[in-house]
Amino acid sequence: MLIKKIVCGVDAANAEAFSKAQSQSQWGALSHVSGFIKQAGGWRKTADGLFTAEITSVWENRAAYDHFMENEHDVIYEEIGQKATLSSIEVALTQVDAEGAACLLENREIKYEPGWTVTKA
Repeated sequence: MLIKKIVCGVDAANAEAFSKAQSQSQWGALSHVSGFIKQAGGWRKTADGLFTAEITSVWENRAAYDHFMENEHDVIYEEIGQKATLSSIEVALTQVDAEGAACLLENREIKYEPGWTVTKA
């Protein structure tokens, strides 16, 4: 399995707009993408008062993820206008087994937002 961890810096003024853009209603198209398994995320408040959004997505394999990135990601991302809500973004990809994927989706330091969760249809 391939895990994609996305860490986004969001200032307080854009937190609500980011949350709406990250919602299942905006990213729900993922549920029909071949090779996609699940995406979940939430907030971690930083000491300086800014917000950090952490989103983890799980893919069957790298080929499915690469196909999505090359053919579908930018259409969704640009349509919802999420880029304007970010002050920074970092992305990391990691290969794990099924047990490792489950652990990554249960980070106790994050206040998960139920509306951000997308699962395979």
